[in-house]
Amino acid sequence: MSSKKRDLVGNYEVTNEGIVTRREVLLMGAMAAATGMAVHGSQAEAKESAAAPAAAAAVAGAYKAKDFNALAGTMDGFSAGQIKQHLGLYAGYVAKSNAIHEALKTVDLSTANATYSALRELLIEQSFAHNGVVYHEYYFGNLGGKGGEPKGSMKSAIEEQWGSTGKFMDFLKAAGKSARGWVIVGYNTRAGYVDAYALDLHNLASPANIVPLVVLDVYEHAYMIDYGTDRAKYLEAFINNMNWDVVEKRLSVASKHPGGGESTN
Repeated sequence: MSSKKRDLVGNYEVTNEGIVTRREVLLMGAMAAATGMAVHGSQAEAKESAAAPAAAAAVAGAYKAKDFNALAGTMDGFSAGQIKQHLGLYAGYVAKSNAIHEALKTVDLSTANATYSALRELLIEQSFAHNGVVYHEYYFGNLGGKGGEPKGSMKSAIEEQWGSTGKFMDFLKAAGKSARGWVIVGYNTRAGYVDAYALDLHNLASPANIVPLVVLDVYEHAYMIDYGTDRAKYLEAFINNMNWDVVEKRLSVASKHPGGGESTN
């Protein structure tokens, strides 16, 4: 008989192997339903259904993890352990994105319901996993630089919105203390200027028609190994390792992006 014990506490499911978020519990349930798991049926069907979630988690798909390992151990203020742990979390989002994408191909549409259904859970969690992939790639991509201040078009865009690069740096740090998940400084293709947004979850309050330029992860997993709960020191380390050349290239591409929204003329 298994010695595993499970107990729901708040938003977490506690096992003798660690903590699984309620989000993971719901997702696993949705994926089990999507793959047709049944209590009744032949023994062969039961074995095939039981193996389906594990197979889905390992599925290879369009999401391929990018290699950011060169960041580990090369940045002042970030230990190799901190970066490697963070990259492991990012890889998990890649795997989940592929698994959900596959599960949506065969999900039972007949049970669709806005309160709870396998389809609903997969659709919602797909946005969470997808944004978890994309925002982490922007985040790691704008690290590994020498810090300092932006130049060129990005400097001009910052001065237009915040008055000076110094005021922007103060704003970025304050925003980093205010957000619970992400700070996104992005190019608004609808209005044609640079602005900032805060997200408490990957897929909550994520604005449309905003191309990320500077992405700052302020979830505790981004800094707890190195700084504990001292987020202010982490924010200083982030700014000191910013790669403004990458940000400038992002703005160059984003500013050529077609304007969002339909013309009102």
